[in-house]
Amino acid sequence: MPSESELDVMIVVPTKNSDQTLRACLESIRAQSWICQIVVIDNFSLDKSREIAIELADIVLEKGPERSAQRNAGASVSESRIIGFIDADMLLEKDVVAEVVEAIDKGAASVVVPETTLGEGFWASVSAYERSFYAGNDYVEAPRFFLRSIFSDVGGFDESMTGAEDWDLGLRTLKLGPRSRTQSVISHNEGRVRYFELCRKKAYYASGLMAFAKKNGIGALANTTRRKWLRNPKALANPKGLGLVILKAGEIFAVASGLLWLRVGGKITLKRPNRNPYQ
Repeated sequence: MPSESELDVMIVVPTKNSDQTLRACLESIRAQSWICQIVVIDNFSLDKSREIAIELADIVLEKGPERSAQRNAGASVSESRIIGFIDADMLLEKDVVAEVVEAIDKGAASVVVPETTLGEGFWASVSAYERSFYAGNDYVEAPRFFLRSIFSDVGGFDESMTGAEDWDLGLRTLKLGPRSRTQSVISHNEGRVRYFELCRKKAYYASGLMAFAKKNGIGALANTTRRKWLRNPKALANPKGLGLVILKAGEIFAVASGLLWLRVGGKITLKRPNRNPYQ
C-alpha cells in the first residue's frame, strides 16, 4: 500500500525515446526527502524507456500523441492532493517536493521550480546563459506543481498545444489562486546541444505558439517573449551574449518558416525519429 505521503503527491513524467536521461530523472524523484508516487506515460518509445520506467516508477502507461495528452492521462490515474509534471531530461534537488508541499500548505495554488541548464558544448552554455535571465519572470517560468483541485477546475493541459501548454496552464491556474516558488531547483539535462537542433525544436513548436496566441491573445505571447537581455546591451558584449543573439535569430527564422510551412499544409517533424522530442 502507498504511504500517506505518496498519496499526497504524484509526479507525472511523459516520455518518448528518453532512455539516455530517464533513469537519472526517476532516481532523482525517488531520492526526494518527501516520498511521492511516480507515474510514467510513455509515447510508444522505440528504445529502453519503458523498461526503465517499469523498474523505477509506480505506474507505467502508454499514451500519445503528444505530451499534453500524456500529462492529462497521467493526472487521471490517481487522486493525489498535489500533482507535478516533470520532463524526462530533468533532475530534481532532493527537497523540491518537500518545498512544494510546504508552499501549497501555505495557500499556493501552483508552484514554480526554478530551472538551470546542464549540457555539453558552446550552445549548451548559451542556453544556460539565456535561462539565467529568466529567474523570477512569471511570464517565462511556468509552474510545474499544482493543487489537484485547481488543476481539475481548469481542465488540465490544453491538448491542442505542444510547446506553449505550460504557459497556458500557468495563466489559467493563476486566475484561481496564488503562485509560489521553491528555493530548490531542477537541472535540465540537454546533453550535447547543437545549434540547428535548437532551431528545429522551435519550428516543431510553431503550431503550439500559434494556438497559444489565438487563445490568450498576442499580448500574452508578447509577454513571454520579452527578455531582459534585450534591454541590456552589456549582457551581450561577450561570447555567450553574441551566441544568444545568433541563437534567437535562428529560432525566430525557424518559427516563421514553420508557421509558413504549416499554413501551406506541411508537417513538421524532428530530424531523427528516435530522438526525444520533449527535450
